[in-house]
Amino acid sequence: VNDRTPLDGLVQILREYIESEVAHSPEDRPIYVMGESFGGILALLLADACGHLCLNRVCLVNPATSFDKSIWSQLGDVLPSLPAPAYEVLPFAISPLLGNPLSLARRRVDSDQPLPSQAVQTVSSLFALMPVLDNLKDILPPETLRWKLQLLAEGAARVDDALLSSLQQRVLVVAGDADLLIPSKDESDRLKNALRTCSVKVVEGAGHALLQEADVDINAIFDEMGFYAPKIKYTSPKPVKRALKKPQKKAPSGNNGSGSGGNGRGGLGNGNGNGNGEASSGSEKVLLNQDNARSIELPTLGELAKVCDDIGLTRAKQLVSPVFFSTSPDNEVVTGLEHLPKGRPLIIVCNHQTLALDLGFLISGLLEEGGILARGLAHPSLFQDQSSTNAGMRGLFTNFGAVPVTPRNMFKLLKNEEVVLLFPGGAREALKQKGEDYQLFWPEEQEFVRIAAKFGATIVPLSGVGIDDSVDIIASSQELLDFPLVGDFLKQSIENVQTVREDETLVFPLTRPRTLNRLYFKFGRPIELAEAGPGLVSDKEACEEIYQQAKQEVEGGIAYLKKKREQDPYKDIIPRVLYERNAKRKAPTFNTNY
Repeated sequence: VNDRTPLDGLVQILREYIESEVAHSPEDRPIYVMGESFGGILALLLADACGHLCLNRVCLVNPATSFDKSIWSQLGDVLPSLPAPAYEVLPFAISPLLGNPLSLARRRVDSDQPLPSQAVQTVSSLFALMPVLDNLKDILPPETLRWKLQLLAEGAARVDDALLSSLQQRVLVVAGDADLLIPSKDESDRLKNALRTCSVKVVEGAGHALLQEADVDINAIFDEMGFYAPKIKYTSPKPVKRALKKPQKKAPSGNNGSGSGGNGRGGLGNGNGNGNGEASSGSEKVLLNQDNARSIELPTLGELAKVCDDIGLTRAKQLVSPVFFSTSPDNEVVTGLEHLPKGRPLIIVCNHQTLALDLGFLISGLLEEGGILARGLAHPSLFQDQSSTNAGMRGLFTNFGAVPVTPRNMFKLLKNEEVVLLFPGGAREALKQKGEDYQLFWPEEQEFVRIAAKFGATIVPLSGVGIDDSVDIIASSQELLDFPLVGDFLKQSIENVQTVREDETLVFPLTRPRTLNRLYFKFGRPIELAEAGPGLVSDKEACEEIYQQAKQEVEGGIAYLKKKREQDPYKDIIPRVLYERNAKRKAPTFNTNY
């Protein structure tokens, strides 16, 4: 009752406990933290204080991060000042806001008993709740309530978008859609957009104290969302040292703190959203911090399946039935990923198909069939909060480890021996014009070859077909920009969008579907750079030769797939879907031997 430990003190206590757990845990044992209501605020601050190498996963249950959007933030000075008689009945007045009383009471009911017995137990449980509520006025006297409300206000302010976007942990938000205490359902949407790897489970009919309600099983929710991982696996094969983040001094208020107004997040975390001591400079900047190319935890197959369900990818897979092929150094092509090199680092260079519609199938397929999370080097505009090009997909990209395409990020990923996915043609190749099906628009620079050579990486050319000739481009990006009124609107919408090349036009062409082709992906012959030696980095002619070899392999793979798919008995949608529904497995494809 008289405890007045400040917010940073509470986080420090929890941090010391996590430190103890790390010291006595195996390296591959994941450490979870689950926070409910105010505990959700503490869990996020703790995640920032510990770092993702020690505190791996976070579950938030109706987190009070939305406290400032609730009526309680306005009543902070009113409630503790109520007259004594009114304060004594306060717990009973707000009890319906915590949850459905019947659901809370049924938590103690044995569902295996006969119905009359269950009814008696329910009534008894309701009466048992009364003294619990009555004790709240003793547990939370007015001054203690005032202090708790101050902690809530401070904590909610500290958990800003800068902090959220810097967190590396995988987060599950469980929200009750009938929470009358705080707007938990709306807050779950905000958290999903702000956090890099976040999934949301909304429990219908559940109130604020949903863990106390009957029929709510957190273990079942973990299974449904694929959130439980018995062992932790990282994208990098290099050993990961489980070291806590070093505490940093609190930033002076009003100067270099985070967020608008420079209120200074400070505490035990980074001290700002960028992790480098600088103030946030607006939503046009890339929101992810400077360490976004570090090794991350692999998502579970359950998490992958849930994301695919949420974005409609599972249904789409049933329609396009993607198939993968790989090529040995001796040019033997097989179905599957058998010949994909096991050594690391690996850089996969691929053609962009129209609107990059094949990207989700490629990333999920590598995870499902090969257990590989390829770290995509994506266009920076996809990571901007206010961007007409991300189409709400920033969370999807970051959930699967994508980072903005920069030489620095490629350098760091290859140094960590990761699998990197690069589309040299960039946005120009994805935003095709009429008549440009399967054409490559690679730049003249061989930058990725030089960086790959520095780390002795293996380059794997990857070719994909199926999208370009399944859509018609009605109006190209330039045609839309030249159109009266519409062009002016589009030009204004892309004014603050970041670009990679000077000639980029980040306007989506107007398209219409033509047919639903099957998707094919072929990994070409690996190009080994490990034996070339360090001299390759400075040998421009040799780098150019390797660059052209990779490009020709991609073009050759496209030609191979376009020709061979004509031999696929299930290339057309109707026989393919009928086969897969009856056989309950993926339809076979063409024979690679002839």
